[in-house]
Amino acid sequence: MFNPLNNITDFVHKLTHRIHNLFAPPGATCLTCGTRAVLSPTYPGICARCAQQIPWIRSIRCLRCGRAIGCPDCSRPHMANRSFICNRSAVQYNALMKEWIGMYKFRGHERYAPLLTSLLIQAFQAMSEELSLVAAKETQASAAQSATSALPPVDASLHPPNPRASTYARVQPPGAHASTAVRTNPQAATRQPKSLLPSSKPRWRPDVVTYVPVSNERLAERGFNQAERLASGLAAACRLPVVDLLQRRINTTKQSFKTRGERIETMKEAFSISPGIMDTLRDLYIGKAESNSAREHSCPLKLLLIDDIYTTGSTMDACGKVILNAAVTGDIPVEIYTLTLARS
Repeated sequence: MFNPLNNITDFVHKLTHRIHNLFAPPGATCLTCGTRAVLSPTYPGICARCAQQIPWIRSIRCLRCGRAIGCPDCSRPHMANRSFICNRSAVQYNALMKEWIGMYKFRGHERYAPLLTSLLIQAFQAMSEELSLVAAKETQASAAQSATSALPPVDASLHPPNPRASTYARVQPPGAHASTAVRTNPQAATRQPKSLLPSSKPRWRPDVVTYVPVSNERLAERGFNQAERLASGLAAACRLPVVDLLQRRINTTKQSFKTRGERIETMKEAFSISPGIMDTLRDLYIGKAESNSAREHSCPLKLLLIDDIYTTGSTMDACGKVILNAAVTGDIPVEIYTLTLARS
C-alpha cells in the first residue's frame, strides 16, 4: 500500500544527508586524531596537523646509534665491538609514536602500515644521503676508513629529507607474510634502479634488506611481523631484494619491561641463520662482484637490518653477530647497517 509518510521521511533523510555533506569540512577522517580534514599527500591517512607533530630525529647526537640526545650506551668500552656499523632511526619514541606503533603492532590496525612505512622510507633516504656524503669525502681524501671507525659529522638538514621530494612515501607495503627466501630477483641488487638520491658518486646503497624475526608464538598472536612488513615496504619502494635471513630460536618475553642488562642477556642465543639462506647471500655477493670493476671486486655486501624500535641496540647487535659469524664461515664479506622506525 502506498504510504506518503514513508516517502516524505526518505526525502527528508536524503536532504539532510546532502546538507551535511555540503557544510561538512572537506577531506576525509584522519587516521590518528579522528577529525575530518584534507589529508596529507605525503603521509598516508593523516591530516596536516598530525603530520606536523611527527617527532623526526633531525639532529643526531650519537653518530653510531643515531640517537637525538646524549647516549651513555655507545660510550661504554665494550660497545665498540658492535656488529653493525651504524644505526639510524626515523622518529623519537615519544608518547605519540608509542600510540601509533601500538595501534598497529598490538591492536591490529593495519591502516597504520602505509603511514609507518612512509616514515621509515624517509629515514632511509636521509641515511642514504648521509652515507653517500661520507663516501664522497672518503673518495676525495683517498683514505679508506675501517668499517668500525667513527662517521664524519652529520648534516642535520638531511633528517628527514624534504617530504615533497619523496614519491616513495605513499607506496603501500605488502600485507602478506612471505614464505620465499627472496621476494624480488636477487640480481636486482646489482642493477641500476631509479635512484632515491641526487646523481652523486659514490652513492651509498644497501645490496640486500633483512629484518629482525619474531617467534612463532608471537607471530600467531599478532598475525604478522611488523619488522618484516616495514622491510618489505621499504624494499619494494626502493627496488631492493629482501631476504628472510634470520629465525628466532626462542620466544623471548617483551623487551620493553626489561633493564638494559636483562635485554642483553635475553638476546644471547635468541637468533640463528635460516637454513640454506647463506647460498642466497653468496649469490648476491657474486652478482655484485661481477657487476663491479676489478678495483671494487672485493667490496663487502652491504646489508640493511630493519626493526621497529631501537632501545639499547641489544636485539640488533645479537642479530648482527649471528649474521657476521655465518658470513665469516661462508667467506662472504658483509657490512651491516641498521635502520629502525623509532629510537627511544
